[in-house]
Amino acid sequence: MKYRMKGSWKQILFPMAVLCVWVLGSCEQQSSLLVVRADVASQTQELGFDSVMVVTQLRPDDLVMASHLLVASAPATLDFNERNSIERYLEAGGEVTFVCQDTIYNWGQLLPFFASEQVLINCDEQNLSLRQADLDYSQVTTPEKPAPDRLKRQVLVAPLREPMCIAVTEESLVYWIERKGTINLYNPRTDDYQEIDSLEVYTGEEDGLLGFVLDPDFKHNQWAYVFYSPPGDEPKQHVSRFRLTPEGLDHESEIVIIEIPTQRDECCHSAGDLEIDLEGNLYLSTGDDTFSRDSDGFTPLDERPGRSAWDSQKSSSNTLDLRGKILRIHPEADGSYTIPDGNLFAKDGSEGRPEIYVMGARNPFTLGMNKKKNWLFWGDVGPDGNVTSERGPSAHDEINIAKAPGNYGWPYFNADNKAYADYDFETGDLGAKFDPQHPVNTSVNNTGAKDLPPAIPAMLYYTFDETEQFPRVGKGSRSVGVGDVYDYYEMKRKGFQFPLYYHNKLFAFDWARDWIMVISLDEEGNFLSIEPFLDKSVLASPINMTFGPDGALYVLEYGIGYFTDNHDSKLIRLDFTYGNRAPEANIELSATNGSVPLEVNFSAKGSSDLDEQDELEYIWLIEGPKEINLTGVEATATLTEPGEYEVLLVVKDNHNASATSRASLIAGNAKPELTFEFADNSSFYWPGRSIKYNLVVNDKEDGTIGSGVNENEVAISLTHYEGSDNRAPASLALLDGMSQDGIAPGLRLIQSSDCRSCHKINEKSIGPSFHEVAERYDKDYIAKEVLAKKIIGGGVGNWGDGAMPAHPDFTVKAAKEIVDFIFSVNDAPAQEAEKIKTKGSISTPKGSQANYRFEAKYTDHGGVKNTASLTALMEVTLTLPVKQAEAADHKSGFVVEGSIEEGDRRFLRREGKESYFAFEDIDLTNIKRLELSYQITAATGTDESVLIELRRGSVDGELLSTCELSAKNKQADMRLEAKGASDIYFVLKSQETSVPIGIDQIKFHLN
Repeated sequence: MKYRMKGSWKQILFPMAVLCVWVLGSCEQQSSLLVVRADVASQTQELGFDSVMVVTQLRPDDLVMASHLLVASAPATLDFNERNSIERYLEAGGEVTFVCQDTIYNWGQLLPFFASEQVLINCDEQNLSLRQADLDYSQVTTPEKPAPDRLKRQVLVAPLREPMCIAVTEESLVYWIERKGTINLYNPRTDDYQEIDSLEVYTGEEDGLLGFVLDPDFKHNQWAYVFYSPPGDEPKQHVSRFRLTPEGLDHESEIVIIEIPTQRDECCHSAGDLEIDLEGNLYLSTGDDTFSRDSDGFTPLDERPGRSAWDSQKSSSNTLDLRGKILRIHPEADGSYTIPDGNLFAKDGSEGRPEIYVMGARNPFTLGMNKKKNWLFWGDVGPDGNVTSERGPSAHDEINIAKAPGNYGWPYFNADNKAYADYDFETGDLGAKFDPQHPVNTSVNNTGAKDLPPAIPAMLYYTFDETEQFPRVGKGSRSVGVGDVYDYYEMKRKGFQFPLYYHNKLFAFDWARDWIMVISLDEEGNFLSIEPFLDKSVLASPINMTFGPDGALYVLEYGIGYFTDNHDSKLIRLDFTYGNRAPEANIELSATNGSVPLEVNFSAKGSSDLDEQDELEYIWLIEGPKEINLTGVEATATLTEPGEYEVLLVVKDNHNASATSRASLIAGNAKPELTFEFADNSSFYWPGRSIKYNLVVNDKEDGTIGSGVNENEVAISLTHYEGSDNRAPASLALLDGMSQDGIAPGLRLIQSSDCRSCHKINEKSIGPSFHEVAERYDKDYIAKEVLAKKIIGGGVGNWGDGAMPAHPDFTVKAAKEIVDFIFSVNDAPAQEAEKIKTKGSISTPKGSQANYRFEAKYTDHGGVKNTASLTALMEVTLTLPVKQAEAADHKSGFVVEGSIEEGDRRFLRREGKESYFAFEDIDLTNIKRLELSYQITAATGTDESVLIELRRGSVDGELLSTCELSAKNKQADMRLEAKGASDIYFVLKSQETSVPIGIDQIKFHLN
């Protein structure tokens, strides 16, 4: 790419500096359509064009007729769909002008997308006149980025048992292995799967059945290469060749091709992935086999006697050790192997082990290749440190590329050769930083060369916090991996293939962050970009993935939790839909039951078609005692014959693709109506005062209680419990579900984060179970503060040697909600429901802190001509007559003051002039007085006051009451006469924002 600058930076357009990118020449005036891409839609001058279209996000169609594109946004705001559209527009002969502020910083991240264009930074002091483009999209060579809604995800098998690696045959038979030794097969023809065999393996530490790859000529020789940990007293790994068929392994055919000596005294880092290039060379990854958790998150260089397992210099940086490496060998037909040309050390072993292709790896858990380029990729999972100090950098995970053999730096360097300092574990003395140009291994545990090859920096790297160079990868826990480089032209069969847009792109994933991303490189293998592909909303810890010969991407999801058979583990297939897509049908009925005649409105407005240009036809087929046919997106029918009706909606597009949706309804029977009536109030009760209640049942066909409805047919119960019904005992049953309704805020945060990767409710995982944490601290309020800080900042040492990663995205409030939930997992659940009568009085003790939940259920007798019965449910919970202001359902101009462990001592502090807080669905029946507790901190000798209004429904709804909050007092009463339930709003009307006021609580009184 060529870059040329003219002039000096001046304020010239809008008034800003201008960067002009063009294809056919300099920017000259011509009138036509100007498309403006801006962060905020606004009017702009026409600049000599007949018309101007301003958009906040570009769509491909926006540029089809564009004479010029003016981008008044920073490059970082353009997503990858927009960048793809701009690149295609330029190739078609389009002209683009970029408007920047006062710098060209970060423009480079956009320019690589325009590899064939000349770029001019024009700094003339006059406004530009923009030339009309002559578009010819037949000249476009850049593939169009596929729409995300064309990607399909299909679960093939679930659940699995610690899946590790996957391989797909030319016939699309899918083999996968599991860590404890099982080998499995999915057959797409029968849509069936089975465990076909198993290997006896050692599963201590991180060992087991780890790697699996098929020979390039598998169709004929049926050879499969397996990386596994054999049982027995000798600590080692095997890479063996087996004959494999859909019936399983031929165990008699095993040939151990290579052995890697290890240690089994301490954990961790086995790696174990396999890859084969086009020349038949076998690549195998090995971890550093080092215990890292006594190194404070930095590099493990413990050279004390007997501490070899704590020293990564014995392996990764040891030229005579096969661990912490990627080996490259050529398996021969007889089961032996030879050393191919081009490894890191001489074939005679004089410089180091000749099998070594890459040294200086920590835990290269996954391998990938661009086989035509012979480029090797791997994901190297980094250490656990969250801080940078004189001892070394904050820990990073890495994605590396090797176009030739080399040393990638571990344990002396991380990321882009960020250096660690030498460290004496005996004395704690800090030595000099290691030199990436001349790394030296002086460890007593080193058996190889002292002077090592120069360290090669990682291609891509990221830490627990946002990484400036690669912000798209996000924050939080890390566990990086790579899949394949997609080769569009090597697909054996069509049908599931990914689009051409992804050709030569590397697919990468993160086990902890639950994403898949796509990495683009230039022709020389230099990093260009990383873009999202599939995010955490649909993944559960991806651990391995590969493209099949059919062009689909097959992904193994390990599931949330270490070393366990996770219920959410699965094998999925990802592929794209091409051409016309069928619409989606959705039915909405104005009524699903009722007495005859029953008028029903049928609506298909919720139906849709992802191909927006398609014309849709709507056909309604209503079957029952009387058949009815209707058409249209909305239709109406009156059902006069009682009975059950089935409604079928057919939505058909103009390409004859269709979709259906079904619903049912009952004519001749109306659903019962249940209502709880309370003598006092339907939101609150007052301790020491009896709760008088009455359940009213109304059924059009059956009647009421005592008049057609037998009281014994009504199920009614009472439950009383303390605390929030959204805390652990009521929420744990929902942990494995998909719904977020009704669960504790802390549990919701756990579900949406990586906490579940290391913690379970009842079982110890990498970290302690939540029950263990709750039992140890037993609601210690000081511990709440400490644990919340540890969730945000990370920590190590309190529960063994495992490190907890930092979570910088969590606010203190969120972290404390998580702690509050964890502390509640050992709480006693609500008492068992007791049966009560449909009308009665419940005595409540003075000083009660319980909530009282009334539940009722009634199933009617059916309707006219034996139509089906219908069931109604009703639930009402009465709470204490007090609301903490900080627990308001809605607020504006207020912030919560105080920590979560202060409980009810927290309050709302006003920050804005127009301030309010609100509670939903509060019954004011029989409430005569509200008592507000507050505090105003006024200057000495002054009497500041604030007017507060109580309104129904909204901030400007019906005025129910007002009162003055004075600095002289700490309580104020609001008198009112109101009935019924509604949202209630407390609106502050002070004209002085400087008046410091805190609202604590509101008590509701009957007199």
